[in-house]
Amino acid sequence: MLEDCVDRAEHAPLSLGGVLDSLKSSALALSTVLLCLPFLQPLTLGPLSSVGGLVLASLGWQLWKGRQKLWLPAKVYEIKPSTKAWERLLGVCRWLVKLLAKITRERLLFLVDNRAGERLAGVLIACGGVLLAVPAPFLPFNNTLPALGMLFAAVAILERDGLMVALSIFFLVASTAYFLLAWYALVFLGAEASEWWDALRAAMSG
Repeated sequence: MLEDCVDRAEHAPLSLGGVLDSLKSSALALSTVLLCLPFLQPLTLGPLSSVGGLVLASLGWQLWKGRQKLWLPAKVYEIKPSTKAWERLLGVCRWLVKLLAKITRERLLFLVDNRAGERLAGVLIACGGVLLAVPAPFLPFNNTLPALGMLFAAVAILERDGLMVALSIFFLVASTAYFLLAWYALVFLGAEASEWWDALRAAMSG
């Protein structure tokens, strides 16, 4: 379908919405995979992480609701990239397809088949988006763990691989635990530092 879109773009301008409509139910999962890629790096992306997290959470919500057509703002839906841009996107998608073919296969289908599987993947992606949106600019891997959780959930739907659902749950639980541990350490160490400073001030004044 993507190759057909490139052929169509060579003859007439093709909008982003037109391509997503042609992908039908795969549009949500494929969009999630592509949007997760920039956040796999260990360094934070600042406000972009919060914006990206909210967008991905929206994709998860749409998948949970069972939408067959990806919703985007009208201005985004009407964007018409050039033929070269479509070719670059196709190159990325081809690379992804080859990579996924090596690490996935149909298994544990009860986790991915039917509406229940899509709803589960939607919940996982939405939760990952919320975690990604949490502002933690000085915390390493604050993007990576939620992005991996969402990535595996989307791959599970694309490749009908239930094992990817298990990996998604693992990374989202790990991400939640990581954030809670960091928050606890910040509060605990902050309290300890405050007590130490008060004691030092008391000793100096005495």
